[in-house]
Amino acid sequence: MLTPRRTVILARLLFGLSACGLLVLMLGPFQGLEQVFGLNDKAAHLIAFYGLAVALFAIAPNRRRGDLALFLVAAALGVELLQGLTGRSVSITDFLAGSAGVGAAWLPGQIERLRYLARTRPDLTFAEIIASDKRRRRRRRTKVAPGKAANLDSGPSWTDTTGP
Repeated sequence: MLTPRRTVILARLLFGLSACGLLVLMLGPFQGLEQVFGLNDKAAHLIAFYGLAVALFAIAPNRRRGDLALFLVAAALGVELLQGLTGRSVSITDFLAGSAGVGAAWLPGQIERLRYLARTRPDLTFAEIIASDKRRRRRRRTKVAPGKAANLDSGPSWTDTTGP
């Protein structure tokens, strides 16, 4: 029976195979292969990284999309640098096309997040919304008062508290 967990596992397998295949195509001696499909190099990079971003967002539901998008932008840069080592051309426009593909996959999620905030917290400023976000709170360390007994088994002599 198909469940969300099994779907993610299947998507992870497909992502791994697709990423390996794209890596071989981008780094191997296949320069100009995208023209067989009627694409230029920039369009091929955009489509490839768009597909990778959508797939990565699907296989990592517990990770923030922004972090995953930054990882893929770094991967696009890495691919371009590796292409220079394999005798292919290094192109900043290929990197920008790959980054645009990642952005095209990332942007609709951000727009949906903005729509959600407009529905649920329409009167708060963005600064107030960010301050109330539990995921963005930093841990503050407070020292245990010298007069109070500290449990030696509990670790360091400070406690973590979350606060604004």
